[in-house]
Amino acid sequence: MKQFRIGIVGTENSHAHGFTTAFNKADENGNYKYPDFRVTLVYGHYPEENERLVKEFGADKVAENLEEMVANVDAVIVCARDGKFHYEFAKPFIEAGIPAFIDKPFTTNPDEAVALINLAKEKGVPLCGGSMLKFTDNVMDAKAAREKGEREILGGSICAPVILKSEYSGFFFYASHLAEMTLESFGYNPLSVTAKLSKGGVCATVNYENFSVSNQFTENGWNYALSVYTTKELVASAVSLDNAGDREIEEFVQMVRTGHMGNTYEELAFPVFYLNAVKKAYETGEEVKIEAKF
Repeated sequence: MKQFRIGIVGTENSHAHGFTTAFNKADENGNYKYPDFRVTLVYGHYPEENERLVKEFGADKVAENLEEMVANVDAVIVCARDGKFHYEFAKPFIEAGIPAFIDKPFTTNPDEAVALINLAKEKGVPLCGGSMLKFTDNVMDAKAAREKGEREILGGSICAPVILKSEYSGFFFYASHLAEMTLESFGYNPLSVTAKLSKGGVCATVNYENFSVSNQFTENGWNYALSVYTTKELVASAVSLDNAGDREIEEFVQMVRTGHMGNTYEELAFPVFYLNAVKKAYETGEEVKIEAKF
């Protein structure tokens, strides 16, 4: 059995804890769910969090620098909480031909997102990542129905949390959850957005060719909900995060083992354009086109 050495860059994120636990800790019977995967090296901006990932979650060692990690891992998980660092963290691995998971937001800068996917295409490197909310039952069901043409969509609404003044690049820190829920559920072809700030956060209307979707980025509540309006029915429910993290890990494992990507390169990068358009819309009060320049 081939053994995969996994590096984690950005140890302060709970996702780093989840991946390391999944790969490095056995269950009560001493069995490993993924016996061919092990987190061998970790690195990040927070020394105490690097050490914690070793002492509490079972990672093997803290790397001295990214160069050490690039030379000694077979795949990487980039999950620094601040997306503005994702480009500089992921780039050397992709240049070296190493498969990468890049957490949400993929980047905060559209040009950096395009640079990463173009480099990955050039090197033939598979990528995955983004928001784990796309792996919730609700979103996966909505996506499946859309792709099968089972519903004529009249519109919809989604809400998810945001932290507008987060130290981790503000709006971008949590907003990718809602963006990716929308794109997976309703399609990666929105045309424009209008948005405004409110006491509750940001309220945006995302316009597709034949319908619109409301996005409520909630500042003071941790609510996730998805509604799809169709000609035949209303599909509406709170969104449960159960199993989403496990599915996210499973996608990474299968990508590393097989090279198969669950999303296209363009789909991974598109939320960055989406979020920048929403931010521009609520800052200017104008309707903003969502234009991805790949």
